[in-house]
Amino acid sequence: MSNNISASTINELFLQKLNSPEGLEKVAQEGSAFIRQKLREVSFARKIMNPQYVTKADLQRSVNHDGLVKIVDIEPDSKAMAINFRGDSDWNYVTGDRFEIPFYMISSEDFQKTEEELLAYDMPLTEVIEKNSVLDIQKVEDSKFITAASAASTAASNDVTIGSPGTSGEISKAKMKDMFDKLDGQNLRAETILMSSTTFNRLFLYSATTVGDAVGSEVSVNGYTYSTLFGRKLVVSNKADLLGGTGATEKIYCFAGQDFLGQFNVLNDVKFWIEKKKNIVSWAAYESIGMGIGNQKACASLLLSAA
Repeated sequence: MSNNISASTINELFLQKLNSPEGLEKVAQEGSAFIRQKLREVSFARKIMNPQYVTKADLQRSVNHDGLVKIVDIEPDSKAMAINFRGDSDWNYVTGDRFEIPFYMISSEDFQKTEEELLAYDMPLTEVIEKNSVLDIQKVEDSKFITAASAASTAASNDVTIGSPGTSGEISKAKMKDMFDKLDGQNLRAETILMSSTTFNRLFLYSATTVGDAVGSEVSVNGYTYSTLFGRKLVVSNKADLLGGTGATEKIYCFAGQDFLGQFNVLNDVKFWIEKKKNIVSWAAYESIGMGIGNQKACASLLLSAA
């Protein structure tokens, strides 16, 4: 959109499209394209497990409910062995473990506004759609992911607790190592770190003598500007209510690579629905996804008290 067009003009053009079936269909298509691009920017779950698109042919009917599921095979364990001079070796009958990923729909609320109220906005209506629809969907998406990750970490005994981070408030590097060791000690590698922006701010508390003169000095002047931390990919989210940071505790997570973690499957990418009756405009956004962690040992967490 040109910067020379005012927000009110954009809104008027938007509403004009809603007065015909062809215009409604075009608005729905444009809204879906806008939402897909924005959703991938803000969802931290999609930064840890890259979404893969699937079709009905890739899925099965569940025996437990009326929905669709995807059955994912888990690589059987194996080992090397010594072979005697007669050429005999140990036998290992391969059994295929697997897990089930259920698919479900995530939808925003159904929003309604009168045509007159929408014309009163001093911002483009696409921003209203973004704030009211997209952010709701991606937060549910991330909430589902972090709930599964937390349960997996606890089930695998991969939780590490700092207790109080001390009077300085900084994150203990020794405890971070303990969290990484939970994965590294099980023939995995911690590849991604996830934390809230409030926990990330604790990095500013590292002094030059703690981290090293060059890095410590740079943190003090420019802040922490790297995409990795301790050699691991760093993902920072502003969803402190999901990751801690606003309550009594904060939590940092680490994950193995996606091949060792699980799958994020998209059956129906985010779509935008809109209709107009008289002067009432209604809209919603929705998607159909399936997300599952197949290896609970691939998740670990670090729990610390809030400063």
